[in-house]
Amino acid sequence: MNFLRMIWRIIHKQIILPFQESHAPIHEVCLGTTVGLIWSMTPLIGVQMYLGLGTWLIFRLIGIRFYLPIAIAMIWITNPITLPFFYSLFYWIGKQVLIVLGIQFQEISFDTLLSIAKESESMDLLSGFYHWSVFLLDKMGLPMFIGGFVFGIPLALIGYPVTYNLLNAYRARRASEEGISLSEWEEKHVRKDVGLFSSSEKVT
Repeated sequence: MNFLRMIWRIIHKQIILPFQESHAPIHEVCLGTTVGLIWSMTPLIGVQMYLGLGTWLIFRLIGIRFYLPIAIAMIWITNPITLPFFYSLFYWIGKQVLIVLGIQFQEISFDTLLSIAKESESMDLLSGFYHWSVFLLDKMGLPMFIGGFVFGIPLALIGYPVTYNLLNAYRARRASEEGISLSEWEEKHVRKDVGLFSSSEKVT
């Protein structure tokens, strides 16, 4: 039970609170969810945060905004604790896709995966990351990446409307607690540069 409480505290702090404390326009939050889920469902733990930041910078250059803290919160879903589950899932899905397509690949057992993960954890950060990355790209790259995208892209697309409905309901409850309408609450608390596309005003 202590372990479950610890997991819940982490989820609440790292994932739920960023949504509840957000004062960004709802569409920016929803797009942040989608972008974060796309990168989180790739076998790239260690560089996913940088990829999320890079995506945010590229989107800003072309005039599209999403809420970066939410993207980072979604990326955090795949972390050292959840890594065995998600990597196994990605590998299994990718393997099924390759079998259906008739593409040859080198099959890796789950025990081998755990062994490599433990070896990486016993090293210093850079050495462990390099050891894991070489194994991942050399032995597991094709099924892992295919599985991650096959699983992640639909999840990311679903994430947009799910975030919209949940966040809208949460903000409506907050508005009700203040005795005002949702539109009045948004006028009071949400940034005024509403929408996905940059305006001529400076974004804060």
